[in-house]
Amino acid sequence: GIDFIIKQLNTVLTPDMTTTVLLETMAGKGNEMGRSFEELKAIIDRVKYQDKIGVCIDTCHLNDAGYDMSDFDSILDLFDNIIGINKIGCIHVNDSKNVIASHKDRHENIGFGTIGFDNLINIIYNERLEGIPRILETPYVTKDDNSKDKVYPPYKYEIEMIRNKEFDGNLINKIRS
Repeated sequence: GIDFIIKQLNTVLTPDMTTTVLLETMAGKGNEMGRSFEELKAIIDRVKYQDKIGVCIDTCHLNDAGYDMSDFDSILDLFDNIIGINKIGCIHVNDSKNVIASHKDRHENIGFGTIGFDNLINIIYNERLEGIPRILETPYVTKDDNSKDKVYPPYKYEIEMIRNKEFDGNLINKIRS
């Protein structure tokens, strides 16, 4: 799988491109590639145009792959030693419905999962990631706990919690009302 990804990237990347392709960290479900920093490095190291490749850190995926999000500075140290922190081009911010190392990839709303609000705030406001875009990737809120209809986007309320650095346990009810 890694050889195939490298071959495809070396086919599509050109020196005159202005786009940077970001490989996303993965949770490790099934046959996914990119479930460890070592797998991502194996790809990055063999890409011809190094300035056209980077990494998107996904907080849920890291948790589900087995990285302890409560010690994010250690994760950044490890990433820096293996790949180089300068290769981080984006961060997908979301909580996880799963315990660490579950290899499932089930996103949860900010503060309502196993990563937790305080850990996510520490990641979002980490000074080592200054200038790197963060994108909320949390699920829509359903009409009620039994509904499968995803109808309410939570982003306005989650951004408010993030800006205030204060968790609101009534977020789901606020969104539904």
